[in-house]
Amino acid sequence: MSFITFLNDGKHELIHEPYISISGCFKDLVALFQTTDYSALPVIDEKTGEYRGIIRALDLLSLDAEEQKKNAWHRVIRNELPITRNEDLSSRDWEKASEAIAVIEEGKYIGYLPKEELVKIVLGEHCEINEQYRQVLDSCYNGILAINNKGEVIVYNPAAERILGYPAGDTYGRHISNIDPDTQLLETLLSGESAIGVKRKAGKEATILTNRTPLLHQGRAIGAVAVFNDISDLEKISGELDSYRKITEELNGIVESSYDGLYVVDSEGVVIRVNSSWEKITGFSRENVLGKNAKELVNSGMYDNSAALLTLEKKQTTTVMLEITSGTKKGQIIMATGTPIIDAQGEVSRVVVNVRDITYLENLKLQLEESMKLSDRYAQELEEIRIQNFKIEDVVARSQSMQKVLDLTIRVAKVDSTVIITGESGVGKEVIAKKIHAFSKRKESTLIKINCGAIPEHLLESELFGYESGAFTGAKKQGKPGMFELASGGTLFLDEIGDLPLSLQVKLLRVLQEKELIRVGGVKPIKVDARIIAATNKDLMEMVKKGEFRKDLYYRLNVVNIQIAPLRERKEDIVPLIDLILKKINQKYSMNKKVHQSAVELMLAYQWPGNVRELENTLERLVVLTLDNLIKKEDLPESMNQTKVSEKVISVNDIVPLRQAAEEMERQLLSSALERYKTTRQIAKILGVNQSTIVRKLQQYNLNESDAKENQNDGD
Repeated sequence: MSFITFLNDGKHELIHEPYISISGCFKDLVALFQTTDYSALPVIDEKTGEYRGIIRALDLLSLDAEEQKKNAWHRVIRNELPITRNEDLSSRDWEKASEAIAVIEEGKYIGYLPKEELVKIVLGEHCEINEQYRQVLDSCYNGILAINNKGEVIVYNPAAERILGYPAGDTYGRHISNIDPDTQLLETLLSGESAIGVKRKAGKEATILTNRTPLLHQGRAIGAVAVFNDISDLEKISGELDSYRKITEELNGIVESSYDGLYVVDSEGVVIRVNSSWEKITGFSRENVLGKNAKELVNSGMYDNSAALLTLEKKQTTTVMLEITSGTKKGQIIMATGTPIIDAQGEVSRVVVNVRDITYLENLKLQLEESMKLSDRYAQELEEIRIQNFKIEDVVARSQSMQKVLDLTIRVAKVDSTVIITGESGVGKEVIAKKIHAFSKRKESTLIKINCGAIPEHLLESELFGYESGAFTGAKKQGKPGMFELASGGTLFLDEIGDLPLSLQVKLLRVLQEKELIRVGGVKPIKVDARIIAATNKDLMEMVKKGEFRKDLYYRLNVVNIQIAPLRERKEDIVPLIDLILKKINQKYSMNKKVHQSAVELMLAYQWPGNVRELENTLERLVVLTLDNLIKKEDLPESMNQTKVSEKVISVNDIVPLRQAAEEMERQLLSSALERYKTTRQIAKILGVNQSTIVRKLQQYNLNESDAKENQNDGD
């Protein structure tokens, strides 16, 4: 209770007089006490209104005569604290206070009260509070049992009596060991430590949950209290609730993990549950629909139909196609199936609506088709990469022309078009033919080669088309299939097609057009499925003009023309070819021969009329016949040693400005390039600049300017 509350109750008033002035004399003080009923009065500084302390009449009598004469009574002023308007009266130790208690406000004295009156107020307040506490303890559902520092019971509420079963009238003042020996309150009293949530048995069946706490005063334990409750029924209920909770969690997990949207309404059509998939499909959050009626949602324009309402109406499973008419998924078409849940009375208690986004499924279908297309494309790209890696191992294509040949080889291998390969003898036409077959879908079938110029004309027809029994003298009785039949399902390589006689060209044309043949001596057509690859070192178009080769057959063969440049025109391939061929020959003969740089330079300068075949034969001969492991230029054939190798050195012979030196070296470099290469395009490629730059530089240095322009027009 605060002092201001005490003043405002209307029953008490402050005493303002009498009081003692700090400037008064001893005789005035004695006279004042003689005329008042109070044995103690406050001392006030009348000038400032400040409170100085308390004077007791008894203390004045303790002054000797000299002190009384000198008015030395200030010595016995008691410096006792006053009280303020908002002070809690119960917080003071009133036993040590004087008979008068001064009251101040904002540091100024405003009056005083006798000690006895204040003590009565505080005591009455304590009694009132004590009664309140008692009623609170008695009405508390939890059992409360408290002991003092001697272990004697001082609190034992009705709930404790109900739970422990010991009568309350026999407990107060008795030792706790006689009431509840298992309570362990004595341990709490001695240890001064709390124990929270201790579960123990009480009686035969009860289970109680207890919190024990020491009662402390000025740092020492003056008692202990136990608050407890009977949880026997709660434990049973808790077990059941735990089971229900697990079941609920499992059901929630199933509902939320459903791929389909789920939407549940009660018997009135009020939405009571939706899952995450429903939110994702419809674009609405559950907060937009929970607690609302399905009819209200349709009327508000969220969507145009409701499977839930139709199911409630028909009391059977229904399916509707509805459109989302607002929100982020506006225009989305979804399929909704409502399933009723029937109670014991035969009424619909719930409707579970299963929602599926048809648009999403269509998108998935399109994505799957696109993924399959991408997979096919990636598979083709991987196959092409595999082919690219494979081709590098045994075919050299450092030059640009040979790279184009190999790229065309890979592309044409994927289809069944007829191919003709042209080029000088020894350039590798057969190698390219084998690559086309190896990279084609026919690679698991046979590749058959026939040299049209190596077989006599009278045998060539039977070799190509086969013969029947008795077709000619010496023919086998059972007949014989020709190369076309043997190559059916695979590839037939017709080498030196330019040497095919005109009489057989007609039959070959028929096979290419009709995909069938008639054996020599036969009458029955035989279907064949062989891919044709032809090769020649002759100019077939020139032969057509001369009437040596059928024009119609030429165009039938010339669907795809792969032209292989001679080795002398792709010198970039020579050094890699030397390395590749030399490696194979060394492995063949278990040797480790190498070629000296001087010999390589002669090989680069040589024109190689026999092309790659001549290079292979030359290297094999050198590996076999050369005694040393290092093949020098002296070991090369005489024809190669007669080849002139340019030994021109580009240099600057004096100390000149850098710009002048750079121009001189540039002029010498262009001059050397003109001697070695035919066109400005070739020079530009070798020097790594634009063709227009070469033309401009040649004009700048007056280096065969007219020839450069002519080369540019003719060769570029």
